[in-house]
Amino acid sequence: MTTSSQANTSGPNEANKVHLGWPELRPGNQTKRGLSPYWGWVIMWLRISTVHFPLDRLYDFRLLDVGLASSTQRPIYAIAHRVLRNEAVTAALSHGANALEVDLTAWYFDWWADHDGKLFSAGSTARDLFKFIAQKQWTKDYNISFVWLDIKNPDFCRKGRPCSIEALRDLAREILEPAGIRVLYGFFETAESRGFEVIRDGLNSNEAVVLSGETSTILHLYNISGAGIPAKQMVMDFGDSWLRKGVDIYPELRYGSWKRDHGKLGKVFSWTSAQGDTEMVRYLLREAGIDGLIYGYQTDEYNDKSGPKSALKDIVDFVEAHSDTHRMATEDDAPW
Repeated sequence: MTTSSQANTSGPNEANKVHLGWPELRPGNQTKRGLSPYWGWVIMWLRISTVHFPLDRLYDFRLLDVGLASSTQRPIYAIAHRVLRNEAVTAALSHGANALEVDLTAWYFDWWADHDGKLFSAGSTARDLFKFIAQKQWTKDYNISFVWLDIKNPDFCRKGRPCSIEALRDLAREILEPAGIRVLYGFFETAESRGFEVIRDGLNSNEAVVLSGETSTILHLYNISGAGIPAKQMVMDFGDSWLRKGVDIYPELRYGSWKRDHGKLGKVFSWTSAQGDTEMVRYLLREAGIDGLIYGYQTDEYNDKSGPKSALKDIVDFVEAHSDTHRMATEDDAPW
């Protein structure tokens, strides 16, 4: 994901926000920091009010847990972060990821798996990486539910060139989708781009769109720019490269989950869970009701080391400990 997150953006109202992203501050658990349960509910009200969420919906927030406990298991997606090379694909799948996040940058003659867009920052070409991912799915029967394409510059090239958004879409349809791998097109702060319009207008049942930001903003963008997209294919994400330090992550994601449960969104994801984010991961999966997390390193490419393994283990351990309400998503779960 983009390292300069929407949750970290400073502005004139930043000083007025309540920075309480910690599980320890939820109601009933405030004594860890010397706060009474009464003040816990005051804090909860303050947090919700900072995202302009009406107080009369607090009760509906609390219904999320009840609804989840009485419904079928929620499929959870562990999405490997910044997969830019073949060896990263191999590592992520061997660890147990069931989805991959790939940063894509258009250069003059092609699309590359590239987060930074610098001279030597690119990994594989999109074609080579897609072929390798599809080959893994075909030959090893890995559980790759979808590939999240985080598109950095969707309007860099005009139609007809191999670096255009149309060429990227055609590439995904040529290689990934025939292998049974769905595609999630990510437009970070580019919902008004030509690229978004192209994907929106030609969306098929294997594809979905994800927008990043606060829930109310995302819903507004989908309302004005996403006409014709089925709700199940409208995805939102909200997070921070440093998950534990993110501002207002919990209330935004919980609001998004509430909207999802009322048919306004398809999926709600957060990012980036890294080694040591255990408590926050548990909190977001349990209390915020999200559908999964991008995990791995905060700002580095995925690899076969202890950091990504530990981050994935946090997700899997929670799911296994709550098997009555959660399970890891499989190929039988259609994400949209």
